[in-house]
Amino acid sequence: MRARLFLISSMLFAVGACSSGEGDKAQGAATGGSSGKPSGQAGSGAATSGGSATGGRPSGNVGGGPSHDGPMFAGAECPSDLGLPDAYALPNVKAAIEGANARITFDPQGDAQDYRVYVLPKSKVSGDTIPGAVYRCAGDYEVPAPAIDDATMPDSPGVRTRVASTVAGQARTAADATLGYVYTTPADDRVPVYALGDPNLKADNVACYYMRWSEFLVKGYTTSESERADLLSKRWRDDGIVFYAPKPGADGTEPVYLAAEKENDFSSVFYMKGGAEHDKRVADGLKPTEAFSVYSAAKDGAEPLRRVFYQQTCGRGHDELTAGVARFNKAYEQGSTPVPELHFSGLTEETTLVVEALDQKCPFAGALATTSRPAHTETFGADLIDYPMFQTADELMAASPTGELFVNGQGDGTKPKAISRACLKVKPAEPPASDFFYDGSPEEFSEPKNTGYQTYELETPTFNVQFASVETVSWSIGSMFGELWATYSDKTADTNGKLRVTPKKRATLADDSFVHATMEVDTVSSQRRYPQLLVSNATWPVQDNLATSGTVIVQVFGGVTEPLEVQLEFCDHRSWDVNDQCPKLPLYTLKDGDTQFVSPAPEINGFQGTDRTVRFDVYVSTGRAYIFTNNQPYGCADLPSGKMVAGEATVTFGDVLYHSAVDLADWYPFHVDKMQIWTSRHFSNLGFSSKVNQPTWDASRMPCVAASELK
Repeated sequence: MRARLFLISSMLFAVGACSSGEGDKAQGAATGGSSGKPSGQAGSGAATSGGSATGGRPSGNVGGGPSHDGPMFAGAECPSDLGLPDAYALPNVKAAIEGANARITFDPQGDAQDYRVYVLPKSKVSGDTIPGAVYRCAGDYEVPAPAIDDATMPDSPGVRTRVASTVAGQARTAADATLGYVYTTPADDRVPVYALGDPNLKADNVACYYMRWSEFLVKGYTTSESERADLLSKRWRDDGIVFYAPKPGADGTEPVYLAAEKENDFSSVFYMKGGAEHDKRVADGLKPTEAFSVYSAAKDGAEPLRRVFYQQTCGRGHDELTAGVARFNKAYEQGSTPVPELHFSGLTEETTLVVEALDQKCPFAGALATTSRPAHTETFGADLIDYPMFQTADELMAASPTGELFVNGQGDGTKPKAISRACLKVKPAEPPASDFFYDGSPEEFSEPKNTGYQTYELETPTFNVQFASVETVSWSIGSMFGELWATYSDKTADTNGKLRVTPKKRATLADDSFVHATMEVDTVSSQRRYPQLLVSNATWPVQDNLATSGTVIVQVFGGVTEPLEVQLEFCDHRSWDVNDQCPKLPLYTLKDGDTQFVSPAPEINGFQGTDRTVRFDVYVSTGRAYIFTNNQPYGCADLPSGKMVAGEATVTFGDVLYHSAVDLADWYPFHVDKMQIWTSRHFSNLGFSSKVNQPTWDASRMPCVAASELK
């Protein structure tokens, strides 16, 4: 991987170390106080640990991340009497609560190799280890990498990112990338800058190559509420607040200019300061206009605002703007960069969590499962297939010299230390009333029955469970960390492995109301491994009865030879399998009469991570289906008339692992190295209700796909 650019300013930003202060302050407020510990982390963000520079929880959703209905909690400093090693402040830490889960976000750090979260120890610790600690680690994105500047690899790239090379006739340098300085938290002297994505088909990678990221779509940046409202009405994607700029005319500021070429299939949009490039664009006939202001010099708590030009082989180019070193690295390099979000599950009471940025990756502990399974070797033709040992959390902790457990560790023999830290107090939210809800409690499973080729069926008081085409002793399912964990291998790494988990509680489909099903699950996917949610007229085992019913399937699919997306398939009284998919309704590109455009749905690749989870809300009636991801609208489609029948129905949570030995590509390094022939999914917030009203939906922005589009 290309060496990262660390353009560190000469100014040292004072931040309080998180080894002082009290962790038991009121929820939703960050504690302050002087720590007397080291300061001087450049470009780290806000001057307090968590919350805004004044100690309160920031309003606004920087980065356009997931929106939530549950409560939010702001980060604070950690107790000083526990012996936690010194660390800088981790800024802008927040937790959004979904039931018993916390989705933790923060300002990513340019020197961090990983992030982790764990429960605040109850007794004093010594050194960098905490015996008995369970760490949930962020790990890396596993997404394609573009060609960088004038590099010759990858061969025939669909996308090239440019920082230190020529862009539309103007030579740029690494120093030119920094446009000024901005903030990631609000204050009275700042204005929010919104990012919006262009819906034009040539503004995104719709049907060319396999690359697509959140940063890919051509962006517009604005501080104007009226302009934002106008663009939203024209179906531009809402990426939320991406940073806060100084108010125009403030001391020490200068403008950033927008210059756009005349629109065509390969036109570009540029952002620049005054100077050589500005003059070049004017000479070329462009008309730069002021977009917003930036501070000309580094300021305490501010982040460098940098640009990365995205050059698309099959469409338009644009300057992507990033606040901070880590976001710049992600936009410039893509590929394997740390995921700036953490997942913590199984909350049962008010809990103080410790959130840390790390100098190394968390270490890989082994194949974590709910049931111990032996390592073994199978023969497939001339090949030997070595299946790893499945070990429980207790077994892995017992085998650790320190008694620690790293969940989703992706490093080899690493011993990470905290660079920066924050504590935050959270508590679970009462789940909404529903007809069925699984809270992660342990289930008593029956002995498995072999009901077909490498197919095992199990029963609990709550679920019917079916593993199909799996390795004889390489599968397990059960409760762990307040979630339902499934770990398994497809038979000989060459079959159509599947998991089906169906609640025995029945749903009721209707013509005039909806079944509302929810699922939270990790979504690193390909065309051969992916999670699913099924709503069907079929009874369990659902996989065996699809041919007798109508079935809606929602799945996260793609990533190798085509971009990743959420798909909606409809099975009309027919079977489904990994190599015999049902027709799907197109959700990524939509139509309004003769006009075709990119859906304003969130980019699912932006939610990726092996321990990171995505919440799916799926509404199904006999005639229509709606999908939400992380509480944001993703897609809507009409179903073929008369094919889904009113009456009893089932909801099934599923997963696929298909011909795993030939799956993946080199931008899945962790899965290729450690998980090539096995997979693991963790499910939570599993539930459904019947007779639910149609969800709120803006059909003017995201029209429902006609049933006639089913292909």
